[in-house]
Parts: sequence; C-alpha cells; structure tokens
Amino acid sequence: MYVCTDKEFDVSKVRKLTPELLKQLVLEEKDKLLTDSEKAKEVQAKDFAGTLANHIDYIKALKIKEAKLKRASRVLSSVRRQLKNKVIKEL
Repeated sequence: MYVCTDKEFDVSKVRKLTPELLKQLVLEEKDKLLTDSEKAKEVQAKDFAGTLANHIDYIKALKIKEAKLKRASRVLSSVRRQLKNKVIKEL
C-alpha cells in the first residue's frame, strides 16, 4: 500500500475523476498545446548545422576517450590477473 508522506498533500482538495472532469482536463491540455505550438518560432535547418557538427565532433572525442579507457582497463585487468596468479602460486 502506498502512503503519501508529502506534507503539502491535502485530502480535502482531492476530487473524484469523473468522465466530465476528465474531458475538461483533456480539452484544457489540448488548448495549452495548441497555444504553445503557435508561440514556438520556426528556425531554419542551417542554424542547427553548426550545432550538429559540434555534436558529431564531441561523439568522435568520446570514442577516442572510450578507446583509451578500454585500453587502460585491459592493462589493469591483465596486471590484476597476474597478481592474482602470483598470490595463488605463493599460497
């Protein structure tokens, strides 16, 4: 069972969700979406070309960094394996 621990939650403000209320809520949200879409300004694709190029460059840099980290991980794993074998032999 879920227990609400929010101190601002007031049971007296809870309303039963009726089909009429649900329809009203949906229509309000629809109106909000329509007015928000009218407010959005249109931007040319060429304005995003620089941003896209920057993202691609960042991805390439991340790939290089990932390769270095993988290489370092393999080295550490190898050293760990060697030390583990050494400890086992000494026992």
